[in-house]
Amino acid sequence: MASSQANRLGDHELNVLFDRLFPHGFAGADVLAEIAPEGWEQSPLPACFHPSVERIFEERLMFHRNTDGWRQLAKKRQSQTLEEQPEPTLEDVRREYVPLPIDVSDEVAELVGMCLWDIFSDNHDVIAVDGRVADIGSFRGASRFLDNRLSHDEDGRRREDYMRFYMGTLGISRRADLTPVYAMIFRRLKAMGADWEYHFPELGMIDVGSMRDDAERTATQYSVSESAIAELNAQQRRAEVEQLRAELRETNARARDKAMDQPPPATVRAYRQVYGHDPSGWPPA
Repeated sequence: MASSQANRLGDHELNVLFDRLFPHGFAGADVLAEIAPEGWEQSPLPACFHPSVERIFEERLMFHRNTDGWRQLAKKRQSQTLEEQPEPTLEDVRREYVPLPIDVSDEVAELVGMCLWDIFSDNHDVIAVDGRVADIGSFRGASRFLDNRLSHDEDGRRREDYMRFYMGTLGISRRADLTPVYAMIFRRLKAMGADWEYHFPELGMIDVGSMRDDAERTATQYSVSESAIAELNAQQRRAEVEQLRAELRETNARARDKAMDQPPPATVRAYRQVYGHDPSGWPPA
C-alpha cells in the first residue's frame, strides 16, 4: 500500500479514470450486458438485494452468534452480567418478510459501487498504467468518492450518503457469486493498462490513549505525585495494549491460515480469469 502522495493519482486524474472505466455510468447498458447477458432478472445477482427467507435467516443467525461471541468476551473481560438475546428463528423471519420489487438501474449501480469498493479500497491497491496508485480513499473515504460518482437527484442536486458503500459487499457477498462483477471491473482496468495488488485484510488497532497522555502532560502543570500515578496508569495500559496486539497478531495469523485452506476470494478468482495469473500479494505471506 503506497503512502507517498507523489505516487498517487490526483483528484482530477481519478475522476478521469472513472469516466473512462464507466463512460455510461455504473449501471449503463454496457455494464449490464457484461454482468448479466441474459438480463438482470434472469441472473443470480438480484439475490444480493432480494435474498430468500432462508438466506435472511442464515445471516441473522450468523450475526447473532458472532455478536454473542463478542458479548461473552466482554463479559469475561469486564466481569459484567450482560442480557442474553434469544436466537432468531425461521418463523420470525417468515413473519417479517416483505418482498420488494426489482429496480434494475438502482440495483446494478449499487452492486457495481460495492464491488468497486472491494477492489479500490479494503487496503488493496489499483495501479495505474504509469505505476501510480489510484487511491480513492480508505474505507469511508472510498465510500464517499463512489457516492460522489452516483448521488445526484434528477435536477442535478447532490444527495450525499457517504456510508453508502462502506465495507463494500461484506453484507451481501454470500448471497450470489460476485465474480462476474469483479471480472467486468478488471477487464476495464486491464484495457487501460492498470493492475491490482491484493492485501490480506488484517485487524489492527491504534493506541489513542498514549497520544492523549502526551497531550495531557503537555497541557497540565507538573506534579511529582500526579506524574507517578499517571506513569503507573500508563504502564498498565501499555501492558494491556501489548497483550491486545499479541492477540490480534494471533487472530490475523489464524485468519491467514484459514484463508489458505479455502478457495480464493471472488476478487482473486476474477483477477485470475482476466489477467491469467494471481495478483501481486496472493497468496498472502
